[in-house]
Amino acid sequence: MPRRWRIAVTALALAGVLAGCATPGTRPTADKPTTPEETQALLKKADRAKERGKAGEAGFYYQEVLKNDAANADALVGMARLMLQNGNPRAAEEMFGRALQADPERVEALEGRGLARLRLQKLEAAAADLKQVVDREPGRWESWNARGVIADLQGERDRAQKHYRKALAILPGYPKVLNNLGYSLLMAHDYAEAEAVLRRGLKKAPENPRLQTNLGLALAWQGRYERAYEVMQSALGRAEAANNVGYIAMLDGAYEAAIGYFDRAIELHPQFYSKAQRNKHRAERLAEGEGGTE
Repeated sequence: MPRRWRIAVTALALAGVLAGCATPGTRPTADKPTTPEETQALLKKADRAKERGKAGEAGFYYQEVLKNDAANADALVGMARLMLQNGNPRAAEEMFGRALQADPERVEALEGRGLARLRLQKLEAAAADLKQVVDREPGRWESWNARGVIADLQGERDRAQKHYRKALAILPGYPKVLNNLGYSLLMAHDYAEAEAVLRRGLKKAPENPRLQTNLGLALAWQGRYERAYEVMQSALGRAEAANNVGYIAMLDGAYEAAIGYFDRAIELHPQFYSKAQRNKHRAERLAEGEGGTE
C-alpha cells in the first residue's frame, strides 16, 4: 500500500476511535510531549482512560504521543488495540506492523497482529504470528485460544481442542475459551463432553447466550429435545429455539418430534416464521420416506 494511502487509512481509523472521545466542552487536552517523562505521563493517562472504559480518551493521548514520536511502540500497540476493539482489524494490522518495525521483539504487537489477521481471515499469516508468540511466551492464553479458533476453521478439531486446553491451563474457567472448546467438541460430535464443558462455562457466565445456545445444541444432539428447548429459548427466543431443536430432531431421524417442534415454532411466530414451515414440510416428506432437501 502506498504511504499516502496508509496515512489516509490510519487517519480514518483514528477518527473512528476518537469519535467516542468526549462530549463537547469535556475534550481532554494535552501539551505536545517534548521529554521522555512527558511522553510517559501521556501513556499513563491513556492507560488510566482505558481502565475506565474511555477508549476515545485513551486514543487521544496515544495520538498526542504519536504526533511527536511516530515510532513509539507503546502508543502504536495501544492505538492498534483500540482499533481492533473498535472493529477495524485492517487498520489494526497495519499499526501493529508499525509497532513491530519499531520494536521487533514486542510480543504484544505480534500477538495483536495475529488476532487482527484472524479477524481478516488471513489464517496462515495469523497462525504464523501466533505460533511465534507462544514459542516466545507460552503463557499467553489469548494466542492459544486464537490458535484453537484457526484450527477449528481449518477443520482440525483435535488440534483446536489441545490449543483451547492450553489456554484454560493458563486461565482456568474462562467462559470465552470454554465456549470455544465446547463448540469444537460439538462439531466433533462429542456431545456429552461438549455438554460438560459448556455447563462449566455457564457456571461462570449463566446469562451468556452463546454458551446457552451451544449447550442447547449439545442436549438436542443427545435426544434431550425438551431440555434443549428450555436452555436455548432464553438466548434465541422460543420460536427460534423450537425451530432449531426441530431441525436437529429431523436430522437425527426423529421426524414426529421434529414436526412437533416446527408446529410449536409456527404457533409462536405464525406471521414471520416461514423457515419452520419449510422445515416442517421437509420433515413430513422424510417421515413419508420421500427424502429430499431444500
